[in-house]
Amino acid sequence: MLHIAVGSVTLSAITAAGLLAPIAPAIGLDPVLLALSAGAGSLFMVHVTSNTFWLLQSLLGQSVRGALKSVTVGVSVASVVAILLIMPMSLLF
Repeated sequence: MLHIAVGSVTLSAITAAGLLAPIAPAIGLDPVLLALSAGAGSLFMVHVTSNTFWLLQSLLGQSVRGALKSVTVGVSVASVVAILLIMPMSLLF
């Protein structure tokens, strides 16, 4: 949600991890898994306000409309897959 509001993948990942890091031990979360989750969540729904969107759009040589379809969906799928891999790791550590 923070990424959608702010528009920056890096800023949203750092802010989310920074906000949740102090309370991670109190709720029994490993700080490393918390940082990984923040990174995975920050990738979800890359759109036109994100510099990552424009970088991928230009590197792939797509139109804005094409990038909205391919980049947004591709990065969102990567985000969901990452969090699905992180969740079982939280049970082990």
